[in-house]
Amino acid sequence: MLKLHPSLPALPLKPSAWDWLHRYGVTVVVHDPNSTRGGGYWHPDRRLVELFTAQEEAAIHELAHAWWHERRLLGRNAAELMVACVNLSEERDPRYARAAELANHYVYGITSQSDPQSPTGWWMGMLVGSSGGYDWEVFAGLASGVMGNLALLPPYIRRFYEGLFDESRE
Repeated sequence: MLKLHPSLPALPLKPSAWDWLHRYGVTVVVHDPNSTRGGGYWHPDRRLVELFTAQEEAAIHELAHAWWHERRLLGRNAAELMVACVNLSEERDPRYARAAELANHYVYGITSQSDPQSPTGWWMGMLVGSSGGYDWEVFAGLASGVMGNLALLPPYIRRFYEGLFDESRE
C-alpha cells in the first residue's frame, strides 16, 4: 500500500509503478478531499489524473488509465487484454466471480441499462456496440472493480496488472 497523495488513502500500487508514473509526468489533483463520492478523469494530453473526490476506487481507476496509456500500444497488449476479457467473461472459478461479472458486462453489455446512443437502446458493452472496443476502459474498470487485488484476477488477465499493483495484498 502506497500513500501517493495527502488527500487519498493508501493505494495498492507498487512503489516502482508510482515511480514510473511520476517520471512519466503524471500528476494527481483531488478537488474535494472531504468527500468520497467518486469520479474523475485521466487527461493523457496533460498527463493529469483529476479526481473529483478522495475516493479510493476512482483513484485506482484513473491511475490504471495512466499506467495503461502507453502499455496498451506495445505489441499486441490491447488486443490480448480484450481476448483475456472474453475468457474472463466465461470464468467459473468462484475466486474470480466479481471480475467475471464485470467482464461479462464488458463483453455482452447490460440489457437493463439504457443507452440512447445505442441502436438497441441498451448498453452493448465495450467490445461491440456504440463504444466499440475500449481496451483502456476494460483495463481501468477491472482494476477498480477488484480494487487492485490481484488475487481476484485469474493468471491469464492478472499478468497485465502485475507491474502496477502490489502482489503482497493477495
